[in-house]
Amino acid sequence: MLFGQTLHGTTSCFCSVPWLKAQISTLKKKTLTPELLESSEIPKMLEYSTGFTYDRFNQLCTIFGIPNDPHTTQINVPLNYKRNDWQVAEMPLRSQLLFVLMKLRNNEDLKNLAFRFNITTQTASTIFNSWIHYMFDVLGELPIWPHRDVIAQNMPETYKADYPSTFAILDCTELKIERPTSLVLQSQSFSNYKSTNTLKSLVACDPRGAVIFSSALFTGSMSDKEIVRQCGIIPLLEQLIESGYLQRGDGIMADKGFLIEEEMRAVGLQLNLPPFSRFKRQMPAGDVLVTKRIAKHRVHVERAIGKIKKFKMVSDKIPNTRLGIINHIWYVVILLHDIITALTCYFYSPLWGILSA
Repeated sequence: MLFGQTLHGTTSCFCSVPWLKAQISTLKKKTLTPELLESSEIPKMLEYSTGFTYDRFNQLCTIFGIPNDPHTTQINVPLNYKRNDWQVAEMPLRSQLLFVLMKLRNNEDLKNLAFRFNITTQTASTIFNSWIHYMFDVLGELPIWPHRDVIAQNMPETYKADYPSTFAILDCTELKIERPTSLVLQSQSFSNYKSTNTLKSLVACDPRGAVIFSSALFTGSMSDKEIVRQCGIIPLLEQLIESGYLQRGDGIMADKGFLIEEEMRAVGLQLNLPPFSRFKRQMPAGDVLVTKRIAKHRVHVERAIGKIKKFKMVSDKIPNTRLGIINHIWYVVILLHDIITALTCYFYSPLWGILSA
C-alpha cells in the first residue's frame, strides 16, 4: 500500500521518493517478451500478435540461430546492426524477433511498438531494418520447391483426379503503395485493375497451397506475361527439369491473363488455362466445365495469397519510405507463411528438415 489517509483526511505517502524512482527505473528496463504475451489473460495473444503459437515461435528462433527458450543465454549475435546502441545490446534477441513479427503481422505504428518495448523510435527502426535483412538472408537459403514425386504423393484427391501431372499454380498479386512523387513512377505503378498505384508479384503454389516460388515486385502496370518473362521463373523451370524435380510434359496451371503458352512450350511444359470465348459467342458446355474445373483448383493459390496478406504490412498501403526494403519484406512474409503452413499441415514440406533440426 503506497498511500493512506491522515487524521485530517489528506493523503500522505508512506514510501520514499528514492524508492519510487527505483521502481520507475525498474519498469523502464522491462521489455515485452513472448512469455508475457503467452501468459496474457487474453487467449492466443501471442498468435494474434505474430501469427505464431509459442511452440512455433521457439522453432522459428532455432531457424534464426537465437535461443529457443527464455532461460538460454545468448552467446553469439548472428546479425549485424546498422547502428549499435545500449538499447540494442540490452534487448534480448527473442524480444527483438517478437518486435519484428508484431510489426509484420499487424503493421503497428513504430512509435507505439517502441513504447511497448521501452526503446526509442530510432532503436526500433534499427532493429526492424537489421532483422529484415538478416531474415531475408536466412530464409532465402531455404529450399521451398519440392520434388514432383513429393507433390504427387500429397495432392488432394480431387486435384489428382483432374490434373495429376500439374505441379504448380501461378497467379499475380498486387500490393497497394502510396502515390510516388515522380510522375514517371506514378504512371508505371498505376494499376488499371486496382485503380491505384501498386507493386505486382508472381506467386506459384503447389496443390496444397504452399508457396513454392515468388518473384520480386514489379510496377503495377506490367502485364502478367511480361512479369513471367522477367522474373526468372522460366530459367528456374529449366533447372528443375534438368535436376528431375519436373519432367517434360508436366503441367502449370494459370488464369486467362497468362498468355505464356509459347514460353511454357519452349521449356517443355504444358500450360493449363481456362478456355477463351471466341467471337462473343456462348461458350460450349465442355469449355464451361473446363473453366469451372480450373477455377475450383486455382482457389489454392488465391487462398495462399490471402493468408500471406494476413501480414498487414503487405496488405496495408505501403509508404514510399518503405519501398527500399519492400522486396525483402515481401519475401520474408511469404517464407513465414510457408513455415506456418509446414508446421500446421500434415503433409511433407521441404522445410521440415530445417524445422525439425
